[in-house]
Amino acid sequence: MVKKYTFDQVDVLLVDTDLNARQGVRTILANNGFTGVTLGTDLQRVKTPITQHMPDIMLCGTEFPDGKITDLLRDIRHNRIGNNPFMPVIVFLDEPTPELVADVLSAGPDDVVMKPVSTRALLDRLGQQIHKRKPYIVTDDCVGPARKGDDTSRAIVPPNPLHAKATGGKASFHEVERGIQDALSAVNDRRLENTGPEIAALVGRLVLMLDKPTVTEAAKGGLQMLIEMNQDVINRLEGSRYDHVSELCRAMIIVCERIKKDTGGPADKTQVRLLKPLSQSIQAGFSGGIANAQAARAIAQKIGIDLG
Repeated sequence: MVKKYTFDQVDVLLVDTDLNARQGVRTILANNGFTGVTLGTDLQRVKTPITQHMPDIMLCGTEFPDGKITDLLRDIRHNRIGNNPFMPVIVFLDEPTPELVADVLSAGPDDVVMKPVSTRALLDRLGQQIHKRKPYIVTDDCVGPARKGDDTSRAIVPPNPLHAKATGGKASFHEVERGIQDALSAVNDRRLENTGPEIAALVGRLVLMLDKPTVTEAAKGGLQMLIEMNQDVINRLEGSRYDHVSELCRAMIIVCERIKKDTGGPADKTQVRLLKPLSQSIQAGFSGGIANAQAARAIAQKIGIDLG
């Protein structure tokens, strides 16, 4: 390990309230050439180096007096704190319960190591982060390294400045920043793609609810939810590779507004019948079946919606 890598340029953030564990890990790092190690004992104080210095990797325990490490990890992965949601994170576990393990793994660490941390275990895990980083997945409840059993067919390759620093290469700030931004764009694309099935599922429930003698309050609530979902998608589509799908989302909003106006009687079946083909078109837009705004507007016009 020592002969293969050079760690003097690697910035490590080591956060643990367990003094013995922290000192043990620090000694292992020092003995293997790590000179840039920032220490932390509470979550509030470590937010500064995460935000300002972009550590190359974070090593952390789980017990803190001022919060949960899993909350901090989720904030990092969802880009709510710091400037690199893809920062490698290794979590140290001491007497883990099934609940703690499940919570930690769902928060998005790259790896976990049992305490007491051995030299071999730590260096092996660091080597994996340098050369074999897990692909990132984006689901409704998770953004982070793929876990066992996760579908990686649409996974994202995370940026890895740690590799360049540890193997004697150089990664400029601008190169690292560009890699992070490219990966963030890919994350946004995956989130947008996930909304297609969500819209289709809601439409499926709504069509059944609207097959009643009157438009119920529950149905109106569902229509409003669908309107807000599509408006949120439109807001997130701007500047993305799927910008053209916003035309279809606008058409969906128009249809929902028309149906909502029906009071005291059944929903306009003509409008209700448009919901499913529109949801299918939105999914097609995210899968590449509809390639541009002109094609999207043509579909809307074909089913009788003038987008202007």
